[in-house]
Amino acid sequence: MSVFFFYFGIILGLVFSTTIVSGVVWCVQITMSRGLLAGLAAGTGIALAQSIWSAFAAVMVFWLHRFSDSMDWLIRMFSAGVLIYMSTTVFGAERIKTLHYGGQLKGFGNVFRSTLGIAFAMPMRLPGFLALLIAMNFHVRQIQFSNALLIGAGVGIGSFVWWTYYVLLAALFGKRVPEPITVKSMNKLKVLAGSVLLALMFICLAPMVPGF
Repeated sequence: MSVFFFYFGIILGLVFSTTIVSGVVWCVQITMSRGLLAGLAAGTGIALAQSIWSAFAAVMVFWLHRFSDSMDWLIRMFSAGVLIYMSTTVFGAERIKTLHYGGQLKGFGNVFRSTLGIAFAMPMRLPGFLALLIAMNFHVRQIQFSNALLIGAGVGIGSFVWWTYYVLLAALFGKRVPEPITVKSMNKLKVLAGSVLLALMFICLAPMVPGF
């Protein structure tokens, strides 16, 4: 067991969270409509789901170590395919038009359970974390199971920091800044998210270039 994997998990959680624009929108919406505690509940739900999925992904990637010599190219192509698909989805997503939330959801527990369920059911969470770990060359390592749990814990912390940042911004400035300005700023997050995913795709494929 090495604390390195915990710190790496924190970074991984922050990086992956930058690609989930819908999570930022939801945290801001629920905070502005239901208050700070509801926003923290939403952020906690997303962070916990990411923590669980990343731990599963770490276990699977460490298991791939036995195939890293003979199938490295295939593993990297899978990762690159996932990342390019995710970036295409982000760039092609519909622009945010409003931050108004008209649903009935309220209360810390209700918001937390609903957000956790939705975040956990998102189909690209597991492939996304797999792709990120492969891009970082973790499939060539032979690592203990406990380190996968450390990565998952770190991802949970890093993710929570990211969502809490936006929740606090929404709580402090959501009612002071005109909505069109906030919407315009949040639409720019798509560019950041897509660019991060494309950069990770190139990082993943770089070792396949002759002479790298």
